[in-house]
Amino acid sequence: MKKGRKDVLGVCVLGMDDRSYRLISLFLKGPCEGFAQVVDDDIASVDLIDTHFSYSEKLIETSLSRIPQRSVIVLTTKKTERLVKDNVLYLDKPIKAEQMMEALDWANDYSKGRPRPKPFFDTPTVHTFSPATPARPQSISKPDASQPAALPQAIQTEVAPPYLNVKTHEREQQKLIDLDEQHKKAKYRSAINIEEHKFDDFIGTVPDVNLNDSTQRYQAAYVTKNYYQGYVQFAYQSSLSNGHTLQLNCTIWKPLIILPHAKEIWLDADDTLLKEMANVWLDSHDMSITPVQKDSLQKIIHLEKVQEMNAFLWKLALWTSKGRYPKALDVDNAVALKHWPDFTRYIVTPHALRISGLLLGRGPETMLEIAVLLNIELRYVYVFLSATHALGIAVQAKRQVDTIIKTTLPSTPPAKKGLLNSIISKLRGR
Repeated sequence: MKKGRKDVLGVCVLGMDDRSYRLISLFLKGPCEGFAQVVDDDIASVDLIDTHFSYSEKLIETSLSRIPQRSVIVLTTKKTERLVKDNVLYLDKPIKAEQMMEALDWANDYSKGRPRPKPFFDTPTVHTFSPATPARPQSISKPDASQPAALPQAIQTEVAPPYLNVKTHEREQQKLIDLDEQHKKAKYRSAINIEEHKFDDFIGTVPDVNLNDSTQRYQAAYVTKNYYQGYVQFAYQSSLSNGHTLQLNCTIWKPLIILPHAKEIWLDADDTLLKEMANVWLDSHDMSITPVQKDSLQKIIHLEKVQEMNAFLWKLALWTSKGRYPKALDVDNAVALKHWPDFTRYIVTPHALRISGLLLGRGPETMLEIAVLLNIELRYVYVFLSATHALGIAVQAKRQVDTIIKTTLPSTPPAKKGLLNSIISKLRGR
């Protein structure tokens, strides 16, 4: 496999919807390490087609007829009805990065007049999520956000973390831990403060919805289970509840290793790619959770890739939110904070300190009331509650005043006065 090419391969993606286009672009940037990139048709050397779409066969015919010397890679789950052509290579889904890079390398050579035998791929058995209900419709149209993808049940297989198997003297072991901690630069990186004028560039924006318009507040919600954030949260819960080191896998993204005893994660990707991944709509068949194998644990020798678990989830929630709030929170009911967030390690969004002070000092308030009381934009409230809710810090709650009003109302109707009591009351002038 030729990694680290001087010339990046140009790929033309044909007939895919916007979601699939984004997935392919992210897959080439992330797992394929920038080996190729999606470009315009006039400068591409390879065509890429997915048989998931009903018109894919027509696209293959069109591609072969318009530029006969260009190679075509076809992504498919079908084992039959495959066209036999020298410049057509079928790649079975789910796709692996190594296979994609090898296929692209072959396709580029063929398109440039250097034909060679097609690569052969042995397709392994892949275990994916088996949701109780369909995750989302398989049509190209955008699914209803009120129907989130079902998450899988937790993996029960026990895998002991590597550091529990190390049998050394406590003093020497502590020296090793201290030395390792010095290399975890990402884990101990100080928090950054996002100012208002930098908010859009850092967090991102949502088209077609005015997040600061209270009349559009019901359109400003997002379902976490439809995004990478939801799968990370589920994997966290599975790992922490069982104490097992788990790996969250994605067909278009790099594996995430969860180390529950140290409250850490390991991911070989920078924040730029994570920000892009945060807003990709995922189906359950894209994801899987597996116990960590020894070869995966060996990757953790690159300690600079280790991050603190909550800090990672906090920033992932911010980028998934893009100024929206999680649908699990009712926008019209009050929210509360359990405790003060650790702003020394987390990204500080605009007015985050003021919102925290208000909710902890004054008590629960609705999202709209928070914005009015602090005279700030609604999206700053939404994005803060998205991050704090992901960590379990923000919860739905009733304000104290609501409880007081409720308890002062009579629970049963007053008893009717008897005739004798009525006469006595009149005599007393009541």
